[in-house]
Amino acid sequence: MIGGLCQQCFTEENRLLRAPAELEVTICGRCGAYLIRNQWREAGEGDAVANAVRATVLSSIKVARSTKAGMKFLRPHEAPEIKLQVEPEMAEGMIKIMADGKVHELQAKPQLEEAYIKFSLKRSTCDVCGLKSARHYEAILQVRGELTREERSEIRKKLQQLAAETVKRERAAFIAKVEEQREGLDFYVNPASLARQMASMLKSRLGAEIKESAKLVGQTKDGRRKFRYSILARLPKREVSFKREKS
Repeated sequence: MIGGLCQQCFTEENRLLRAPAELEVTICGRCGAYLIRNQWREAGEGDAVANAVRATVLSSIKVARSTKAGMKFLRPHEAPEIKLQVEPEMAEGMIKIMADGKVHELQAKPQLEEAYIKFSLKRSTCDVCGLKSARHYEAILQVRGELTREERSEIRKKLQQLAAETVKRERAAFIAKVEEQREGLDFYVNPASLARQMASMLKSRLGAEIKESAKLVGQTKDGRRKFRYSILARLPKREVSFKREKS
């Protein structure tokens, strides 16, 4: 018996799965990122739309758990012992959810439940793609030195590789544009922390001298001062090669 009910009656009166009838799935039409609770998430590997649908479903459903304080409804990550399977039927605009677990620890066997959710897709532009489209940048990294065409190309390649690695940890990290100058290269970078990483690489690998300055350009929506940074990386007069690190 569970709370005065037999096993069958308890199961019938206490559903394991709580799911909405309909969902709207917001996905970036450019990069495949999806919107969850007002926060954009990376698309990841595989089918971007299917990933977005699954993530939206898992953020919208709840599972029931009977406790001494009463019935609680938890997010899937709060009840990892509940097995959930999400199967989007992309052509039909439906999602099938299967749940396997116990509402109460005294249940003799897990409950098996399924639910269907109708979903619609909304195409939008994520925050990062919006910044990229606007050529937004927080800092200019000015690389200066007596550089050959091959040396410019190598520097550009290495700094772009660094940006590509950084974006795995920080979505808003990117090089907005690169301009060729007579004395070197200008990298327009977002955010400023990435520009500093790039400058640090030039210092450690090529012995560059680094200078930084800031200009107040306004304020953020929450009232904080907003700066744009200029970082100068001046390379010494010697052959430039990333094959050798500075000792």
